[in-house]
Amino acid sequence: MKQFGWKADLRDPDVEIFIHLNDIYSVVGIPVFRAPLASRAYIRTAGLRSTVAWAMASVAEIKAGALVLDPMCGLGTILLEAAKEWPDAHYVGADVSDAQLRGARDNLKAAGLEDKIALLQVSVVELPLPSESVDVIISDIPFGKKFKLGKDIKSILREMERVLHAGGTVVLLLSEAHCRSLTDGEESSIPSNSEGRRTDEPGAEKCLIPEGETGTSETVPPSLEASNQECLPKIPPFGSLMPVECYKVSLGKTDAFIYKYKKSHSSGL
Repeated sequence: MKQFGWKADLRDPDVEIFIHLNDIYSVVGIPVFRAPLASRAYIRTAGLRSTVAWAMASVAEIKAGALVLDPMCGLGTILLEAAKEWPDAHYVGADVSDAQLRGARDNLKAAGLEDKIALLQVSVVELPLPSESVDVIISDIPFGKKFKLGKDIKSILREMERVLHAGGTVVLLLSEAHCRSLTDGEESSIPSNSEGRRTDEPGAEKCLIPEGETGTSETVPPSLEASNQECLPKIPPFGSLMPVECYKVSLGKTDAFIYKYKKSHSSGL
């Protein structure tokens, strides 16, 4: 501003520039599109941010012919994003709320996916599915702000574990409170940087490589792997569900974590 005499117009700028600095690297960018990336013409009623829903489906590595379940589907955003991008799988959404399912049906109709996604009105802890019948589970666990979590999160995971077959994948969006509940309040469940502070990197940041696994994540440059491993939380297994990856994501006013689990063996439930 001093050198060129520029003035910042916060109401009607010619260009927006985003700069994020931390101790490891800097990110500079400009918006390419006028409309937000999360905008979807085929979603009539918005629920979870579409970009986060797409990221969760991408992490799940959906294969052709797979049976994909969202047992707390709400307005169906995750299933819509998954079915649009990976159309050769089979999708089932479940929710206990009649109002949420009505919204989900409206979204499916608007997206032309009524014949691709089946919807069930059932409780997440009483799924009418055979044991070990599902390949992939993806779900946004309610944070308790707009919708209360009526069941203990561990009972929800036990039912997910029951219906998931050995080798299957679970991808969950969890709040910090959920993380503490799953780790019995251990501080290590919340990612921090090398000085113990919570990290605030924008977008999605990979923050878990389980013990015993090697190799560099494709989402983290090799030069950053050592710095990231200093802040990796130790997430305990849940029964036969073994933690594989964790990503920190921004939801605007709050942060959340995308947890990925793999079922290591038959749970015998």
